[in-house]
Amino acid sequence: MRALSVPNASAIERASATRTRARRTSRARRAESSTSGRRGCFFGRSDAEQWLADERGDGDADDADAPSTTDATESSSFDAAFASLARRKRGLTLFERELAKDEDDVDLLAAATFIAMHANPDLEVDDVRRSIDEMAKIVMERLDADVEERYPLRTVKTISRAWAADLGFKGNVEDYYDVGNSCIDRVLETRTGIPITLCLVYMEIAKRCGVEMVDVGIPGHLLCRPVAEGMEVLVDAFNQGDLLFIEEVEDILSRNSLLVTGEDGKVRIDRSFLTETKVRKKAFLTRMLTNLKAIYFAREDYERALQIVEYMPTCNPYESLNEPLTRTLGVLYFKNERWMDALEMFSRLEASDPEVEAYVERVTRVLALERDVVGGGTGTEENENDNDDVDDRLSHD
Repeated sequence: MRALSVPNASAIERASATRTRARRTSRARRAESSTSGRRGCFFGRSDAEQWLADERGDGDADDADAPSTTDATESSSFDAAFASLARRKRGLTLFERELAKDEDDVDLLAAATFIAMHANPDLEVDDVRRSIDEMAKIVMERLDADVEERYPLRTVKTISRAWAADLGFKGNVEDYYDVGNSCIDRVLETRTGIPITLCLVYMEIAKRCGVEMVDVGIPGHLLCRPVAEGMEVLVDAFNQGDLLFIEEVEDILSRNSLLVTGEDGKVRIDRSFLTETKVRKKAFLTRMLTNLKAIYFAREDYERALQIVEYMPTCNPYESLNEPLTRTLGVLYFKNERWMDALEMFSRLEASDPEVEAYVERVTRVLALERDVVGGGTGTEENENDNDDVDDRLSHD
């Protein structure tokens, strides 16, 4: 799909006018009580109304003409729907609360757990911590009882020996793009994952053993290293916790990549990362979310993709990503038929683009057709033909 941008002023005005008419129609619709039979769902309703309708199994969250029930039953139904909605949004809510802190104070493990809640809403951070605590105890049994003798390099070597032999961690090369590889609870359960989640677990175990570590991004991979003066060793958690010197990593990249090389034909890694003393948490979490987003897009699971992308503005570390994120949210709201949210996202973009205009036009026509249905009309043949034209313009998505 080509890059999206903002609709022009006339498109925004049309969308705003349609939005106003839709609100009026909704109010009039709730006021009516004499017409029998259920109507079609109102596509311009709020997220809460739409989700509540889904949870209750209704076509409409505020349908005045639905068969009457007892107050107790109705109340129970709404309570259950709200509880279900809160459960589904639990991870995002906790993630937003955590990321509201100063970046240095963000609990990276907790934030990763909140991301995993998109697939497992009942997950608890304390359970994840306990699992890692138990793993760290196994490693510490291999370490010197005298803490003063636990030099960083010796400790890291011990962790790496236990990583594969005792704990059984390995990279999931058989099913690299499985969603579970990006969810911390599943990684701890299966002992398999992708580089970023395995690095996170390795760093958490190391921290409990007295060694602070940071992540190190290299082309197509992620490693970690101990934060200790004079130590230039890297750990490959994906490959059994192998310890590598920078020169070894350069040799591997030179043999297995098409990257630009130096005069001697070798890839050269910028050593500036050796000055990093802490994890850039927002960038780390963005990388985790980007992996999940790519998986769900590849599967055309746009509901799950939207769940993930809604996390991303909260931890976005780069201003340059604001516009692409807004475009992506607009498209995903559109694909999930959350029309008003889609219009809101597209209206935030500054430049005009034919593709965005096509999305906005389609949304406004859907709302117009719904208005006709609610008002007792059937829509026009002209509207239906125009919708076909817009469909053709969006068919490549």
